[in-house]
Amino acid sequence: MNKLIIGLDGYDSNFSGCTTHFTLFFLHYLKKSLKQFRLIGDPLLVRLNPNIPFKTRGNASVSVMLEGNLSYEDVLRAADEASMIYSFEKKGTIAVAMLDYVSDEKKRRVLSDFYRKSVTDFVPHKLAEEIAEEVGVAVEGYKSLVGALASIGYAFSGDDSTFELLAYRDPRNMGERSVDREYVARELLAYESLFNNVGKKKNRLIAIPRGPDPVLIGIRGIDKRDLLKAFAKISPHMEKSSSWCVFRSNQHTDPHAVPRKIGELRVYRMGVIEGVVVGKPVIKKGGHAFLRIKDASGDIEVAFYKETNPMNVVASKLISGDVLRVLGGAVDGKGDEAMIFEAEKLWVLRAFDLEVKLNPKCPKCGARMESAGKEKGFKCPKCGYRFRGKLEKETIFLKRELPSGPI
Repeated sequence: MNKLIIGLDGYDSNFSGCTTHFTLFFLHYLKKSLKQFRLIGDPLLVRLNPNIPFKTRGNASVSVMLEGNLSYEDVLRAADEASMIYSFEKKGTIAVAMLDYVSDEKKRRVLSDFYRKSVTDFVPHKLAEEIAEEVGVAVEGYKSLVGALASIGYAFSGDDSTFELLAYRDPRNMGERSVDREYVARELLAYESLFNNVGKKKNRLIAIPRGPDPVLIGIRGIDKRDLLKAFAKISPHMEKSSSWCVFRSNQHTDPHAVPRKIGELRVYRMGVIEGVVVGKPVIKKGGHAFLRIKDASGDIEVAFYKETNPMNVVASKLISGDVLRVLGGAVDGKGDEAMIFEAEKLWVLRAFDLEVKLNPKCPKCGARMESAGKEKGFKCPKCGYRFRGKLEKETIFLKRELPSGPI
């Protein structure tokens, strides 16, 4: 009996295909044609670097662990055949490793390091080829090797995980999904362990995709039992699903939160930076906030888009000297900016009190005086007293109430 770990990516298409759905199709096909295997644990769903522009639609790859009388050749041939049935073409990339062969700590560390690089940085395809050869991974397909190999590496990373239950549509159902959105949103919000399924504005049901892909609903959470309970309750209030599966995933665990100096940033590189605010925020149409921060290695403009509300609102209130920590990723800049850092999370580590200069108080009645005009001194709006000499303005410091984060 062999133990295999199989990585899959690149099976998305514009017409109802996706890698998670293909994974279930492939496993059913493999079971039907070979039969002698069992699934070990949950399939793994790996969200890759979101800043890479040439990514698949779902920006995710999948790996599964199997035990049975399986060879590399069996699995690769079955994947080719399943792909032809699934999408009428050879599509995607499959990477297969024998667990016995990658059992030593060095090979597993190479794979887990590759996974971490794939969620935090740009990975040249050549590097993926070299890693696959180094650790003895059999590969079929080319374009999506980075994702397929990264999903194998995630299995050895020891990183935190969440769960996502994905249910798929009957292929005969086309067009808009038939869902009682109000009921489903209410039920999903009733579970504290479920997250990012219902939007903050008007309880928009973001667990239901809008596009032509085969997913009916994707429910995210940290407790697998609650996922199953919630799905059982809402299923009668949706169109009937053809199949479903619970995936263990790296999503919403911030695997890209790698500490970086600003000077280490490159386009497509993710991480966490800390720095001091330089100058005032620039607020652009729609509510996007931009500000510059610096550390000892350099400076960069950070973008807080309106979609990140309330983070963009907090960013608009920051002043020069405030100290921040920001999680996000570097992308190509516009205009004079070679690169900007798009924020995902914000921590305000130190917010300075706001220095305010006030006109002096009237020596007669104590009211706050007003300027009488250029070089004309001050006048009191309450008692009419005028003072033509020079009076020092009063300096006060206002404490700024800002959330510390993460925001």
